[in-house]
Amino acid sequence: MTKLVIVESPSKAKTITKYLGKGYKVMASVGHIRDLPTKEAVEVSGKKVPVIDVAGDFREVYEIPPAKAKVVQGLKSAAKEAQELFLATDPDREGEAISWHLLEAIKPPKALKVKRVLFNEITANGIRKAMESPTEINRKLVDAQRARRVLDRIVGYKVSQVLWDKVKRGLSAGRVQSVALRLIVDREREIQAFKPVEYWVLRGKFAAKLPPQFWMKLTKLNGQALQLGNKETKARVKNEKQAHALRDQILKAAWKVTGLETKEKKRNASAPFTTAKLQQEAAGKLGFSVSRTMQNAQRLYEGVDFGEGPVGLITYMRTDSPRLAPEAIDAARDFIQKKWGKDYLPAKARIFTGKAGAQDAHEAIRPTDIARTPESLRGHLGPDEFRLYALIWRRTVACQMEAARFDETVVEAESALESGEVAHFEAKGEIERFPGWLVVYRTDKAEKAAERMDASEEDDEHVGLPALEKGESLKLESLETQQEFTKPPARFSEATLVKELEEDGIGRPSTYASIIATIQNRDYVKKMEGRFKPTEIGMAVTDLLVQGFPELMDPRYTSGMEDQLDRIEEGEISFEKMLRAFYGPFEKLLKTAGKDMANLKAGIPTDVACKKCGAKMLKRYGKNGLFLGCSRYPECDHTEELEPLDEPEDAPECPNCGASPMVLRKGQWGPFWACPNYPGCKGIVKADPKGIPVPPDVPLDEKCPTCGKHFVKRHGRYGEFVCCVDYPKCKTVKKEILGVPCPKCGGDLSPRKSRFGKVFYGCTRYPKCDFTAWDKPVPMTCPKCKNPYMTEKTKKPRGKDPITVILCPACKHEEPMG
Repeated sequence: MTKLVIVESPSKAKTITKYLGKGYKVMASVGHIRDLPTKEAVEVSGKKVPVIDVAGDFREVYEIPPAKAKVVQGLKSAAKEAQELFLATDPDREGEAISWHLLEAIKPPKALKVKRVLFNEITANGIRKAMESPTEINRKLVDAQRARRVLDRIVGYKVSQVLWDKVKRGLSAGRVQSVALRLIVDREREIQAFKPVEYWVLRGKFAAKLPPQFWMKLTKLNGQALQLGNKETKARVKNEKQAHALRDQILKAAWKVTGLETKEKKRNASAPFTTAKLQQEAAGKLGFSVSRTMQNAQRLYEGVDFGEGPVGLITYMRTDSPRLAPEAIDAARDFIQKKWGKDYLPAKARIFTGKAGAQDAHEAIRPTDIARTPESLRGHLGPDEFRLYALIWRRTVACQMEAARFDETVVEAESALESGEVAHFEAKGEIERFPGWLVVYRTDKAEKAAERMDASEEDDEHVGLPALEKGESLKLESLETQQEFTKPPARFSEATLVKELEEDGIGRPSTYASIIATIQNRDYVKKMEGRFKPTEIGMAVTDLLVQGFPELMDPRYTSGMEDQLDRIEEGEISFEKMLRAFYGPFEKLLKTAGKDMANLKAGIPTDVACKKCGAKMLKRYGKNGLFLGCSRYPECDHTEELEPLDEPEDAPECPNCGASPMVLRKGQWGPFWACPNYPGCKGIVKADPKGIPVPPDVPLDEKCPTCGKHFVKRHGRYGEFVCCVDYPKCKTVKKEILGVPCPKCGGDLSPRKSRFGKVFYGCTRYPKCDFTAWDKPVPMTCPKCKNPYMTEKTKKPRGKDPITVILCPACKHEEPMG
């Protein structure tokens, strides 16, 4: 008999199998195997029962999705033949709950010994330690995860139903996603309400006895600090007139060094990565989305194959703690001393602790072997995996190194002006005395340039200074005046949104990727230049939810709920007690929310007058989104766009009446350009998904074989194609023929595009013949198996440039291209 080990991921199972060897059978659950049914009530033992018993103890009813039935059956069969069962799901709340679900679903024999093991790292040593120290399922962790799932289901279902009544079916609300959306909407409202303030900056170029010349900024007038950025000060150079008046006086004044001070400044390395900090850093330095970061981190944790079997490269990637294990600290310090010497090693190891309330079940994200440098893995990892591993490795090594030391010099120059005012110029210069941990980021020039590490970037405030003495005369060579305006707060990027969610205690880092994906998929926000802008429907839904559910939409309330889940994990409060305390007030809120919330279906009154009849317009929601409709509908059918699209610079001219510029609108099939005189003129111009006008049909000399009219080159939903000028009345479309007979029916093969724009190859006799292929067929017989055709296949070896080969789809025989 064998010992059965169950993990979540097939790739993780493959890595663990290598280390456990004979006597063990490692199987994967492929994620969750049970979930709450989508219905609110289900039949159990002939009786209809609620999925969540809100009137009782909040006990849930779970089901095994049909897609997982085969997986569960396989696990059941394996458990009957096993002598021991090890549940090795991920070492966090969710993983603990999956282990519990596995036990509930497979119902192992009572005689079977069941143990829980936690793999913080998938290495020989990490697996050995975990298998030597098995535990039992932690019911407190399970209950905390159950409570989260029940909370999310109750809030999501109940609040979404209110939105369906007030707006339309299909909209969704969530306990955490709606609060994240509110942060984005509130930021947008700040931007809309922002009023820029004008100020002027004066910069002088000075010369001393020794070169080089250097720039200084006017920072004070009469001892009062001047505004030089968004931070408001009592004094500022308000306008061009004042700036030029100051400039004229400054040019006439005599200048000397009135202040000169040099201080040593230390810059310490940051703590090792927590999940949230890794997401933020990867977004800022590598340009990765949160989901891209977590997918690559998952692969690095579960194992990468170097030819001798897979090995885990980093520790578990979901953690709130910056703590490093003692053995990891020792390994890092040994590596630092050997590579850079004792000068780079602090006398004592640097110890990091998490903030209050952080989950400290396992340590920070770090390499499993510090000796496995990024350079040693080049060519063995994919580009994304390599860059992410390098980021983690360098952060881990740097955190145990000496601080970087700099000499910062502050130079001041003052002079009395003709007006009696005293002008004060200032400049800062910085000289690196000891690089400390910064050397870690300078070992690879290409990687340093790609990642744009903050540590190696020059600070804009610092300038190159000559050797100076206090009291030394300075000559003002030139003076610049520059108009500036205060800037509104920036929209959230993925990195700054994650930072805000983390600081406010909203959700958990492991949920941030799904939160961001959900609000985008629901069309509540869209990305513009890498930052989130709420759509009109996103803003409308947020306003309605704040109106009807003010407590739920308060970030502090959501953060408080996370604290309650932590209390369940710590055993301070029970699953039922926590949910009972939540549900009572929530149920009352549900009853009043429907009355308090505005109704977009009926229409929300506005101050906008109808251009057709003068009546007030109503804000409504239709199949193409929010719009303004006349309150006298159906007597008056006038409508207006509520959400203007971001129009390209060159708007087309209406082909029917010549009016311009045309207006970019949204229709059932996407953006299009409409005549500004609509409904008087109904001329339109097609647009691509970005709103760019597509060119008109281009007549061709070739004639249609069906009707005899000319072919035209036309732009469709999936790109450019050639068809009859009468298309779709005449359905003849010219197809590119590959010259390879269809292997299924003998017809012709031609390239086509899927609905997502990906090219594939299919038979021209479709739908009578359904042959398709992703790789391009070529008219070449396989020399090995005599298959009548081969295909062009592009391969992407890790760390190398893509190569294209000729591949037989039957026997996989390869021939070089050309």
